[in-house]
Amino acid sequence: MTNFVKNSLTIAALIAIATGLGACAEEEQNRVLQYKKGTYLGKTDQKLSQDQLQELGLRSNGQRVY
Repeated sequence: MTNFVKNSLTIAALIAIATGLGACAEEEQNRVLQYKKGTYLGKTDQKLSQDQLQELGLRSNGQRVY
């Protein structure tokens, strides 16, 4: 093999490795991969404050159709 072919294969391999390592997005890491039927295994939701609940109630009242 010529040096050009060897260099081309080396560069192609490095690009493939870099692409493979960069393909794992941060939000996809540490996610649940094994599921239990009927059970939510994700993070627990935050509790809403009384002000947030009141705001949601007011917003939903404006969406009512009579």
